[in-house]
Amino acid sequence: MAHIMFTENRREAVYKRIRSRDLNEGSGVMRFFSIGFEGRNLGLMDSVIEKMEDIRFQGFKIEERKAGDLLFINYMVNDSDSCESWSELRDALKYRIADILSDFIVNDLQHMMIERIIEDEYFYFENEDREQIRQEVLNAVFEGKEYESLFNQLREKWHDPIRQRILEHLDTHNELIVEGFIRFRLKDFMKELIETVDKIVEELLVEREYNEFIKLLRYFVEIQEPKVREVHVLVDDDRRYILLDDSMRVINNDILKELAREISDTEMSYDDLLISSLITIAPSKITIHGCDKIKNTELLNTINKVFRGKVVMSHEGLYPQN
Repeated sequence: MAHIMFTENRREAVYKRIRSRDLNEGSGVMRFFSIGFEGRNLGLMDSVIEKMEDIRFQGFKIEERKAGDLLFINYMVNDSDSCESWSELRDALKYRIADILSDFIVNDLQHMMIERIIEDEYFYFENEDREQIRQEVLNAVFEGKEYESLFNQLREKWHDPIRQRILEHLDTHNELIVEGFIRFRLKDFMKELIETVDKIVEELLVEREYNEFIKLLRYFVEIQEPKVREVHVLVDDDRRYILLDDSMRVINNDILKELAREISDTEMSYDDLLISSLITIAPSKITIHGCDKIKNTELLNTINKVFRGKVVMSHEGLYPQN
């Protein structure tokens, strides 16, 4: 998601336009709210200022104030106005600030928060690996479609509760530091965001390991000479696999018998046995007959990836020759 970033010239122009409003009308002012931002999030602060520019309250002013590593936006009004107008202006301003900040927390700030979560939660990874994870997660979230709905649901779920908590805070406080508010008042939101990021990272790491595994299997196949030119794979009524050679005779050599015996000694499944057998034979072509009987789509995908360009899927059945 794109961040709205100002150039220094544009930013100064915004401040000058805002500060020029009624600055000479009386010497006394009343500060309504101060919204603080960490120095590294000035892009967000600039965006908030731009959003607030469309408010045309009489006597309304904005000023910038620096305090240590924080930069504050102060919202003020002339104290010559009536108390009644102060109250109305404060309420209107409070709701406007809550709308803007809740939008930015669930939208613009999400990019920064995801980066910080990866930095904090995956500190034990090497810098290069952590950077790769960061890039993969951000691509998956902001450029891919697979996780888009996941984060849309998160935004929809949390937008209104965050807005309400900002309003509650501004009811009793004139100052709000955005990062501190997130850290202490939105712990449950951050917990869910961390869990969502963890889920994505776990799936991406599993996918990465799977792809490395596929490369290894493909290498084993490529360095071998085919023991049979073409293998036909059949599925019997017990969901077991029968392998036929190009003469439609059952392949039943010693190596495959040994692999079959391992099923009783390990947790190897018939799907694992099929993959192992095909890799051992390393055929130039594989035809899988009655492929609709194989419900394990991951198995079919794996065979296709390992033996890329060599696999034919057929819905027709065959019977072995005697």
